Amino acid sequence: MPVQYLELENFKSYAGRQRIGPFHSFTSVIGPNGAGKSNLMDAISFVLGVQSRDLRSSQMKDLIFRPPGAPKVVEDEPEVQDSDTKKKKRKRSSKGQSRKFGAKATLVYLDSVTGEETRYSRAISPSGVGEYQLNDITVSFSEYEEALADIGVLLKARNFLIFQGDVESMARKTPKQLTELFEQVCGSNELAEDYDAAFLAKEDAEASTIFAYNKLKGYKSERKLLKDQREEAARYNAKLESKAALQTEYFLWQLFHLDQDIKEAEARMKEYQEKYHSTLELAEDETKKAWLDAKKKASEVRRACAAAERNRVRLAGTVDQMQPSLIQAKEEIKNATRQVAKEKDKLDTLLKEASQHAKTLASIDAELEKYERCESELQAKYEAIKKSGGGEDDVVLTEEQELEYARIREAAAVASAKPRAEFERSKKRLDISRVKARRLESEVNELETLKAQASREVDDLKQRRDLLQKVRPQNNYTH
Repeated sequence: MPVQYLELENFKSYAGRQRIGPFHSFTSVIGPNGAGKSNLMDAISFVLGVQSRDLRSSQMKDLIFRPPGAPKVVEDEPEVQDSDTKKKKRKRSSKGQSRKFGAKATLVYLDSVTGEETRYSRAISPSGVGEYQLNDITVSFSEYEEALADIGVLLKARNFLIFQGDVESMARKTPKQLTELFEQVCGSNELAEDYDAAFLAKEDAEASTIFAYNKLKGYKSERKLLKDQREEAARYNAKLESKAALQTEYFLWQLFHLDQDIKEAEARMKEYQEKYHSTLELAEDETKKAWLDAKKKASEVRRACAAAERNRVRLAGTVDQMQPSLIQAKEEIKNATRQVAKEKDKLDTLLKEASQHAKTLASIDAELEKYERCESELQAKYEAIKKSGGGEDDVVLTEEQELEYARIREAAAVASAKPRAEFERSKKRLDISRVKARRLESEVNELETLKAQASREVDDLKQRRDLLQKVRPQNNYTH
């Protein structure tokens, strides 16, 4: 067993300096209750960095040996300033003295490979301050923890002892917690950052490999394409060389035959010259005479062309002078057309209004006729009443008949006043509309006359322009 023995000094129930060991490959600690078995396990746990709360103690001072019957030590309180005496006081233990000794536990470890012993010590001062030592040299907790990790003791994982409740706690852990515990025990969690970095490097390497593979694949396809293009270019160059050779041969063949034809033509021409020399001289004289006649006719034609060109320039000036008149006539036709359309719209509107007024007038005539019939009936009734009473001079109406007669006359006058007024207004509007219609109709007729006249002028100008355009190309061609 790598642990050789323990050295305890005033640790819990072990008073003074006690050496426990040596330990063998399998060691069992037995004894009655209170013999110190649990304190021995607490000492081992204490040396290996377990906190005091896991050693059945509330504070570090509780781990220091205390003789039976000794009073419990009370921590020194800070000084208190008395306002009256201005003296310092301290609360002490019941006997007024503090304990002057501490506790220490040392574990001697033997390296099975090198055979070297290492002393791991942890001490508690009388005031309850702890310190860690390696081979009796005080070190920090981190250094002490690293030294224990070198021999496989992990303080965070507590892989060196099984405490009460650890089995039950282990059974209750989730798979994820068990995995984290295993990684902590085996130390693989310390390599998490290296693993993540290596994993990222692997991902980058795979991505680079895939990129390089795709790039290589592209290069291969491009190489194949370039190879095909090179072969095609080689075939094309071969065809070009073959074509050049065939063209050279063809041109040489043409030159040869042309030379033969030239020689044959020269021979025939020499033969014809010798045979038809006199005929050629006569033909030459006739041709020269015809050329002189043609030259004379050409001079006459040039003079005629010059005269035609002057005439063309004069006509072109006339066309240019007529062009503004033509444009103005077109604009006047457009304006007259728009004005005619507007006047036609006004005429249609007035005709519609006249028709509406006619309908209104007919309605008023009918209503007036109705009231006139009513008045005639009332007058007839009145005459009948007068005749029934005797002569005209002897007609006597009762008071009620006089009132009824007055009421009927007033009602007839009131009823016929509004239709008569409306009739008169409608009649006036109808007369005004008819006057406007006649005026607009006369204006439309005038505009139609102007439009026809402008159209005739435009047609005349177009004919003259077409005539000039026909004359101009002929003069240019003759010239």
